[in-house]
Amino acid sequence: MKKYILYLILMSLSYIGFAQNLTPPQVEGYISASTIKVNFPFNVKGIPFTKIPKSVWYPTSVIIADLQMNYYMEGSNSMQINTVRKHVIPDSKTGAWEITGLSIEPLPNSIPKTRVDQNRTTYMLSIYQIHTGQKSAMWYANIQPNYVQVHKIPDQKMKPKVVPIIDKVILNPQPIPPKEIKK
Repeated sequence: MKKYILYLILMSLSYIGFAQNLTPPQVEGYISASTIKVNFPFNVKGIPFTKIPKSVWYPTSVIIADLQMNYYMEGSNSMQINTVRKHVIPDSKTGAWEITGLSIEPLPNSIPKTRVDQNRTTYMLSIYQIHTGQKSAMWYANIQPNYVQVHKIPDQKMKPKVVPIIDKVILNPQPIPPKEIKK
């Protein structure tokens, strides 16, 4: 009976220890559900976990950032989705982390002479912590890119190149011997 009670106490203590939820990552200068204006590619710097009160994180945790693009092509009513995922391991002492080079482009399309309909395009960044299969809540933000207008490029048709015919130039002319006159 004593072994059974001791077993229950140990199980409850270990369950309490694992019941803590991982702290969602925080991004410097922004709160979750905000809108961020950026130029692609951009970097995201996180607040170190040691500076977040009562944070739960592990030195072997992984911080994952998902950048998602929902878009329509001109003249099409079907939504397309592209996602880019980057990950980083936080500093083992302070829990500091930074994800660099976040950028996304539409998938190659099969519709010629079209481009992305910018009025119906949305970007979202989600960041979360994962450790041994356990995920934290997500920090997310809507991304609003600073656009540089890019005009669509027409299809290039490859044709043979016509070269005008020019008389051949003799680069190293040899003297022509005089004709012998037969007598």
